[in-house]
Amino acid sequence: MRRVTVTAVLGAAAAAASFRAWTGDPVLDDLGLLGVLRRNPGGDGFVPPERWQPLVRLTLRAVSGPLGNPFGAAGLVHHLVSLGLFLGTVLMLAGVHRARTGGESMHPWHAFVLGAFALHPSLVEAYGHLAGRGEALALAALAGVALGAAQGRMGVSAAFAAAGLASSPVVAPAAAALVLAAHLDDPARVSRRSAAAIAAMCAAAVAAALAPGHGLGDVARWVARAPIAVGLATRSIAVPTETALRLPHWELSRPLTASIAAFAAVPAALAALAWGAGRRGDAVRVAGAALSVLPLVQRADALAYGFDRFVAGAAVLGAVTLLGAPPPAWTASLRGASRYVVASAAVGLLGMLGFMEWQTAQGFASSSHQLDAMTQMRSRDPSGHLRNAWFATRVGDAYTAHEALAAARRGPLTPQMARRADAIAAALHRR
Repeated sequence: MRRVTVTAVLGAAAAAASFRAWTGDPVLDDLGLLGVLRRNPGGDGFVPPERWQPLVRLTLRAVSGPLGNPFGAAGLVHHLVSLGLFLGTVLMLAGVHRARTGGESMHPWHAFVLGAFALHPSLVEAYGHLAGRGEALALAALAGVALGAAQGRMGVSAAFAAAGLASSPVVAPAAAALVLAAHLDDPARVSRRSAAAIAAMCAAAVAAALAPGHGLGDVARWVARAPIAVGLATRSIAVPTETALRLPHWELSRPLTASIAAFAAVPAALAALAWGAGRRGDAVRVAGAALSVLPLVQRADALAYGFDRFVAGAAVLGAVTLLGAPPPAWTASLRGASRYVVASAAVGLLGMLGFMEWQTAQGFASSSHQLDAMTQMRSRDPSGHLRNAWFATRVGDAYTAHEALAAARRGPLTPQMARRADAIAAALHRR
């Protein structure tokens, strides 16, 4: 299979499956980020917390400045920028495959891996939701770091890493893992000094991002959440059966369950197996993928972030690992009918991912679609109902807001969630 053909087909499929999202109007969260909407006078706890992401603001203002109103043509341009970043990510990952394997052809296994990345529903928010611009930038930056390292051009990797650090908190551990793994894979191509310099830059960014004023209780809560965050992120990548519009706070605040613990153990087990097999670079990439989702444990306190905002690093690291490794041995033993059965199953799986991507994209088509998607939150998740009540209040749907608020209060609310519920009730009363 020619690599250029595979990349073109997958890019077109990803754009088609997410068509409703990138051709729709900006939704409520997007408008808040673009400056069209401001905080409510009483404040609402769902506005994303400020973080050091100047590149996100810069790319949004580059369009908002000359085009103004984010609806219509300007909204489409905003969406096309995010979509272009994602398609560029797919293209750079194909370049990583070329640099690590050589030649112009792509094994069907590697085509399937690239297709799973391009059509994965957990990545739709990055380019279907303008408020996910930081994650679209993070995906492209990490793919650029990987491509530069695979080609031995560490200046390119450093530039992409710097851009990523100004976009999303998931980039620092993921970029450090990519360059350290590239050094372990080929010390002649990636020197220890170059890898250490970029890793040190990432470590400095992490230190700078740790805001002062947090006590030991905060740190203890974050540490307790770490395995839950890794487990939830692993599940969202391996079993993408739920909509992207899911909030993490409630599940992160619960005790660690056996199923989530099992998912959390997967990265550790894979890293240990890779290290034991002498594939130290792959082991570092897998460990970096797990570390890249840890910013979720702090950001979840704002009740503002879905899981998908924190899987960009893990997705790129997983794709780089699989695209650079030889195909599984069992693929060489396929003959005759078994080969067609496996190929049909792979195409069917990609089709299923594309359908799930299309479903997820519906939630970003307009504010009404997003509200409909949030209304379908699982009944046992009070944070989902609380988010729905907030969103309905902002768009003026008082009936849905009252119903969602009542449903949220039937569940176990943390003290912070209870305060948000009271704020939403007060806002409804003022209306």
